[in-house]
Amino acid sequence: MHFTVLYLMEGKELDDISTALVEEEFGDRFCCCCGETKPTITEVCDWFQIGGRWCDQIKAKKGIKGDKSWATTEESGEQWFSIVEIEDLLEPISKKFIYAVADEHDYYEDEDWKTRLIQKINKKEIKGCVALIDCHD
Repeated sequence: MHFTVLYLMEGKELDDISTALVEEEFGDRFCCCCGETKPTITEVCDWFQIGGRWCDQIKAKKGIKGDKSWATTEESGEQWFSIVEIEDLLEPISKKFIYAVADEHDYYEDEDWKTRLIQKINKKEIKGCVALIDCHD
């Protein structure tokens, strides 16, 4: 099953982020990729990619493009990204396709927690960056 996790990186600026850094941080905390290591917080998936099936779904002034799914050849638009700084959001992030929200401390599947965090992000009450992670379990 594929599902999307919105990964919150509080206090980080886009200039200090790369897809490799996000992959390393998210993987160490939540993914048991190929069974190499045990995740430090909780095992969420056994494989993931930045973007994937939900590649570049966040509209922002600037950001980082994610990895396209093998199932699509479509290019994303100019202002659509998979990793963005919250203050650069041009449209609210829709919680419709977000299964969970994760940060450096926890993984929030609960609908109330997820809704609260996405609302805070959309109101720009949190400083930092977010990334769309396509997880597979």
